[in-house]
Amino acid sequence: MNGDDQNKIDDLNKTLYSRNTPDIRTKRRLRLHESEVEVKTDWEHPQEERTLPNDLLNEKYKDSNMSFFTKILLVSIVFFLASLGIGAFLIFNGMNTISGNNVDITINGPLTVAGGEPASFEIQVSNHNNIKLQTVDLSVDFPSGTVDAEDSLKELKNIRELIPDINPGGVGQKTIKAVLYGEENTKKEIKVSIEYRVSGSNAVSLKEKTFDVLISSSPLNVSISSFKEVNSGQEFDMTVEVKSNSKEIIKNLLLKSSYPFGYSYISSDVKPLSDNSTWKIGDIPPGGKKVIKIKGKLEGQDDEMRVFRFVTGSAKFGNENAIGTEYIASSQEVSIKKPFMTVGIGLNSDTTNEDYISTFNNPINVDVSYFNNLPNAISDAEIRVKLEGSAYDKSSVVPVDGIYKASDNEIVWNTINTEDLRKIEPGGSGVVRFTITPRDQTTSSKQVTNPNLRFSVNINGKRTSETNVPEKIVSTAKRDVKISSNISLGGQIIRSSGPFANTGPIPPKVDQETTYTVIWTVDNTANSISNAVVKSSLPSYVKWLGKIDPLGEDISYDKTSGSIVWNVGGLNTYTAGTSKRRQIAFQIALTPTINQVGSDLNLINQSILTASDDFTDESLKSNLNSQSTKFTTDPQYKDGYDKVTQ
Repeated sequence: MNGDDQNKIDDLNKTLYSRNTPDIRTKRRLRLHESEVEVKTDWEHPQEERTLPNDLLNEKYKDSNMSFFTKILLVSIVFFLASLGIGAFLIFNGMNTISGNNVDITINGPLTVAGGEPASFEIQVSNHNNIKLQTVDLSVDFPSGTVDAEDSLKELKNIRELIPDINPGGVGQKTIKAVLYGEENTKKEIKVSIEYRVSGSNAVSLKEKTFDVLISSSPLNVSISSFKEVNSGQEFDMTVEVKSNSKEIIKNLLLKSSYPFGYSYISSDVKPLSDNSTWKIGDIPPGGKKVIKIKGKLEGQDDEMRVFRFVTGSAKFGNENAIGTEYIASSQEVSIKKPFMTVGIGLNSDTTNEDYISTFNNPINVDVSYFNNLPNAISDAEIRVKLEGSAYDKSSVVPVDGIYKASDNEIVWNTINTEDLRKIEPGGSGVVRFTITPRDQTTSSKQVTNPNLRFSVNINGKRTSETNVPEKIVSTAKRDVKISSNISLGGQIIRSSGPFANTGPIPPKVDQETTYTVIWTVDNTANSISNAVVKSSLPSYVKWLGKIDPLGEDISYDKTSGSIVWNVGGLNTYTAGTSKRRQIAFQIALTPTINQVGSDLNLINQSILTASDDFTDESLKSNLNSQSTKFTTDPQYKDGYDKVTQ
């Protein structure tokens, strides 16, 4: 750095830190005139300026600094005036701006409505903008259970209509009518929305609003009456009453139940639709009612809770078996309790709860067992078994110890004939027994199809309650027996009759062909059967001739194995001696050899009929022994016709 540069720095330092440096702000306030001075860079001042005193130097450059601040001030004033002008223009001259906050939806209608009665709602759309609303699309969404006020069978979910264009400051309105259904004191929500456009824009704007309506009274009441607690597996009734509170006829009603897990429907006094959970009620007049009693049983663990829900509403358009509009729903809670006494029914040592499969004339040993689940003793117990079913033969019942009342179809064990029933200790158990034989009760005037037996057990007794008051307790159980059908396969060998002409020597001779006709007959009894098949085979010395009658029967022969298969298919009940029985005839030929002389020969090996019982789902079977040259079923047969001769 040279000496001149050092002098400049020293001058600046003196100016900055000197106590005698004039106050620039004071000098600005005392300024009397303005003049433009060319300002140069710090190190380029002429030599004469560098030698000027600090006071004179500050005075020279103050006018340049004031010029910069003056410019900022002028720009601020211009910006303020421009903003003020634009605001005034918007206020006094207006502008086409649009805001959703300036669009308002008002719904005028009753806050409470009587269910099932028409209600009117006036919807107003107010435009507080300075531009017209165009293509105003009004949409109203109704809650479930709403129907058209003009057609009570038509469900009303949504109304969508256009409102005429709404001018600035104007109001568009629409009046709608509907009928709301629901439970008493329930809140229903109506949702209103509008979509609109403005001139010069393709954008669609949306505005929404909701309106709550309270159902003050229900046009329908659904009440459910049943036990609040049931034993697992115990049958119980549930009564459902649908009552009208409406001043008008409620048309085309359905009642539908949602059964809980573990519930099994048994029956009802009004026949349900095919799903066993929907009932057609039809029309209910003002003040009218419909009562349906449903029987079923509930399986589950101790203290489990199950909920039954019943819904009523109008039938769905195009599907009369489904609810289209739900009017009202009701539910019932049922608690499952462990039975006071566990009751079991064993049939020939089968202790499951499944249906037992048996046949006619086959005795059934029945064991009724009991076990006390209570922490208290049960006294004066009594066991009653009700006997019923189409295979029930009163004369076949043999009780052990109990009293059989044939006129009442009942066996009774009590403290008189069974000492163990006087007192059953906590955790105590026992068993009573009887035997019954199912019989075919078919007569000339009545045929019994799908024969069955049912055993209904009822055990009652007394226990001491927690308040030391004797209580009567009851436990029940049921078990069904299904009787399988009897199928039979019959067969005969004939020569002198039948659909075919038979040839050859009788008795048969060595190396000569003799023909025979085989006839199979399939018969059935009480239950229809399906998938019936007969299988057999021919010995190696017997030939299949391929002649069958009737021609439509499905029978085949395998030359390699010699097997015969007749696909019988399905068969009706009680076919014996009727045109419903199935029969087939086919022709075979025998050519004996020298080593068979003096013997009677098998013409067809053992035949086996198998089928499926449509009632019991059991596999059925019938065997037919081999058939030989000893064709005694032919009227012209004589002794010796069966032996091979030379």
